[in-house]
Amino acid sequence: MKRTKKQKPNGGLEEGIDATSAEAPEAGDPTEVAEDGTAPDAVAAEDTPGHIDEVAAPDDEELEPEAELAVLRDRHLRLAAEFDNFRRRTRKELFEAGERARAELAGELLEVLDDLQRVADTPCEGTTTEALHQGTELVAKKLTKTLADAGMEAVNPLGERFDPNLHEAILVAPTDDESKDETVSQVVRIGYRLGDRLLRPAQVGVFRHEEESA
Repeated sequence: MKRTKKQKPNGGLEEGIDATSAEAPEAGDPTEVAEDGTAPDAVAAEDTPGHIDEVAAPDDEELEPEAELAVLRDRHLRLAAEFDNFRRRTRKELFEAGERARAELAGELLEVLDDLQRVADTPCEGTTTEALHQGTELVAKKLTKTLADAGMEAVNPLGERFDPNLHEAILVAPTDDESKDETVSQVVRIGYRLGDRLLRPAQVGVFRHEEESA
């Protein structure tokens, strides 16, 4: 539609709308209606703020180099303090966990110690060597089970291939059987390991094949 001006009776001009005009509205005409029923100026007003208080503050403001350096330094100090607290807390928790594990193992070993003390307190006049031997053997089995429950494993490699990482060769036994070469002939002292940690190697004798002289 096109706006028209009419002559007022008093000589002025009266603004009106020519409903019969088929001309396209001029660009930016506030009376132009979009397909969705809203005026273009109204749509643009939603996209473009018309007042300063409608503009949201930017998320990341550009800082001066000195201010940015101060922010980064503060962030670094905070992270360093948090990491230091985490390290101290972790160290304390590991220490407390180790103390609890040692206390539990010591409590179980006390029972074995009590059994051993009862065997030692047995009067010699009222017992036999066989009875003392049986009592000592029972205490040894109980101690072995207690240590096994704690994760300790015996290294008793009789007849196995010699392994320098687990065994300590202190004897060499000659043999004419080639298949026994570098195998353990006897275990002088049983070794022990706790998980992947070797507590002590097993002291063993090792077969050494020697060819017969002609």
